[in-house]
Amino acid sequence: MQLKVNILGGDAAADLFEAFADNIVSKVSAAVAKGGMLVEGEAKALCPVDTGNLRQSITSQPSGMRCDIGTNVEYAMYVEFGTYKMAAQPYLVPGLKNKSDEVIELIKDAL
Repeated sequence: MQLKVNILGGDAAADLFEAFADNIVSKVSAAVAKGGMLVEGEAKALCPVDTGNLRQSITSQPSGMRCDIGTNVEYAMYVEFGTYKMAAQPYLVPGLKNKSDEVIELIKDAL
């Protein structure tokens, strides 16, 4: 025995759900980008004063529902994590920790 169900207007409902999902993705992506900027700003504020360009090289690069925050300065990881000769002076990880509640709220508000 086979049961067949035909839902009238099913295509319209599917289109509606797809538009709804696209809207959510768009809003969350915008919230993630804004959150990335918050974390970037906090990391810059926590970055130790230097004679190079570490602070100004910190950027946030949103891509969909992801945001990469970091720097391309080659000595950045030594400042963040330290070396056997130098104590760590973290700025990226604490920047994220300090702003995580705000980022979560931005994403909650988007939903």
